[in-house]
Amino acid sequence: MSLSPELLRALPKADLHLHLDGSLRLPTLIELAKDRGVRLPARSVAGLKKKVFKERYRNLGEYLHGFAYTCAVLRDAEAVERASYELCLDCQADGVRYAEIRFAPQLNAAPGFGVDEVLAAAARGIARATAEFNQRSEVQSGLEPRFVAGILVCAMRHFSSVYGPRFATMFEAFPDLPQARIAALASEEVVRAAIRARDEQGLPVVGVDLAGQEDGFPAADHQRAFQLAHDAFLGKTVHAGEAYGPESIFQAVTDCYADRIGHGTWLFSSAKVSPAIPRPA
Repeated sequence: MSLSPELLRALPKADLHLHLDGSLRLPTLIELAKDRGVRLPARSVAGLKKKVFKERYRNLGEYLHGFAYTCAVLRDAEAVERASYELCLDCQADGVRYAEIRFAPQLNAAPGFGVDEVLAAAARGIARATAEFNQRSEVQSGLEPRFVAGILVCAMRHFSSVYGPRFATMFEAFPDLPQARIAALASEEVVRAAIRARDEQGLPVVGVDLAGQEDGFPAADHQRAFQLAHDAFLGKTVHAGEAYGPESIFQAVTDCYADRIGHGTWLFSSAKVSPAIPRPA
C-alpha cells in the first residue's frame, strides 16, 4: 500500500536534523537581504534556485556555499526570531511535532548582537510558534499532539575571518595561534554559551553539534569542547561520515562522545577505519 503525500504530511513526526540557516524561506531571504543591504546572486526565487539552492550539487563545499547568504541576513534579533518562527510554522505544516533546530550562533553574531542574544532571539521565535500551535482546540482536547522544539548549538570544525564578524574578531585576538587552535577555542566558547543559555536563561537548548567540512578538520580538535558538553549533560551530535570516510564517524564517537551522528553515510563502507584524519597540506 502506498502512502499519499497528504497522509505522510499529516502523520506526527520528529525532525532531528534541521538547520535554521538551511531552512530559510527564499522569499524571506530576499526580503531580509533587501532590507539589510546584503547582495544576493539573484533577486528572485527562481534565480536563487538556479544559481545557489540547486536540486543537486557537485560536492559538500558547493552545497555549503548557500549558507553564506542565509547567515549574512541573520545577524540581528528580528531576523533570527523571524526565521525561527517561520521554520516552526513550516514544521507544523509538515506534521512535525518535535523538532531540534540547529545553527551556529557564532555565524549570526555581530557587534551588539552576541552569541547569547542570538540564542535568545531564536528561542523567542520558537516560543511564539509553539504557543500559537499549542493553543489550538485540537491540541487542547488531546486530538492533536503538542508541538515542541529545542535548539542544537553548532560548533564549527573550521572557519576563516570571512565567516562573519565574530570569527574575524577571534583571528585578530589570536594572530599567532594555528587555525585549528582558534577553531577549538571557538567551540569551547559556544559550548559554554549553550550551557549558560540552558541553565541561566532557561532556553530550550538540548545539545551541541559539530558542523562544517570534515576532510582535513578532525573532530579531535574539538574534544575539550565536547568534554564540557558531556560534563554538563548536554546532548551531543556530530556531523560525520558525510563527505569523509568511516574514520570521521569513529572520531565523532571516541573523541566527542557523540550520542548521534549527522548523516553517517560512510557507516556502510567496507573500508577499514584509520583514526587519524590528515590535515590539508
